[in-house]
Amino acid sequence: MTTTTTTPPTTGLVGNLTDDPILQFGKSGTAWMKARISVKPYVPGAAVQPDAEFFDLVAFGSLAEHVCETCNKGDRLVVSGRLEDDTWTGRDGSERTTTKLIADAIGLDLRFAGSGATRTTPTPTPPPAPTGITELVGPA
Repeated sequence: MTTTTTTPPTTGLVGNLTDDPILQFGKSGTAWMKARISVKPYVPGAAVQPDAEFFDLVAFGSLAEHVCETCNKGDRLVVSGRLEDDTWTGRDGSERTTTKLIADAIGLDLRFAGSGATRTTPTPTPPPAPTGITELVGPA
């Protein structure tokens, strides 16, 4: 018997945030964020360009926290992840589908904005405070 494991294909999108990302925490305390990204395809030489497409963007853990700290509405992002279709029934009874992008990596598109990111170095932990007179003055 042969078992094959398939990995969902990874896709990359470049687009603009339509709103500020929203950071939330699950019941287990895991951070996750949701946002919406607008992708405007460009077809060279076409008289009429295609309409923008919108995707729900989801990220988890430290990626979600960092995106919410650094990205704002209108920022141009480069996103890598996998696409999933989410289907539900609307209030009017009709079935609706949204395509969401589960992000593995997100970065600012530096063609349109400079990087405000700076590398931080860990602050050294100070030694513990002395607890007794012997540690302050030494043995007698």
